[in-house]
Amino acid sequence: MGGLIVVVGLIWLVKTAGFVMHAAKAPGTVIAMERNTSSKGGSTYTPIFIFPDASGVVHTQRASFGSSSYTFEPGEKVTVLYDVSAPKRSEIDSFQTVWLGPLIFTGFGLVFGGFAGFWLLSHPFNPAGGWQADCGRFVRN
Repeated sequence: MGGLIVVVGLIWLVKTAGFVMHAAKAPGTVIAMERNTSSKGGSTYTPIFIFPDASGVVHTQRASFGSSSYTFEPGEKVTVLYDVSAPKRSEIDSFQTVWLGPLIFTGFGLVFGGFAGFWLLSHPFNPAGGWQADCGRFVRN
């Protein structure tokens, strides 16, 4: 399972890097921090921002992430990365909005996969008896 998470995370990282390399930059402004409340009562805040594309059309977007605290203030000037052929595909140009999600996902997969790999190496499979529970030593019946 950890390996699958790592693969998905690496694909996400590569797609993110491709987006960043090919994205146009525009000046933008955070116009609001939208509050979302979970069923458990916790709140997250998602930035809503505006930016003009290369032709001057102004777009209003919601960031693809939320945070438990204000990461931006309404009125704050930001740089926006956007896909010229699809300006709705845009992000505020910051580490948190662009890179944090794929890095955490990939890191989780590496940690989870590392623990699983360690366990598998320390508990070899015995075709006659299944997984051995006493730290990798085969037990004879």
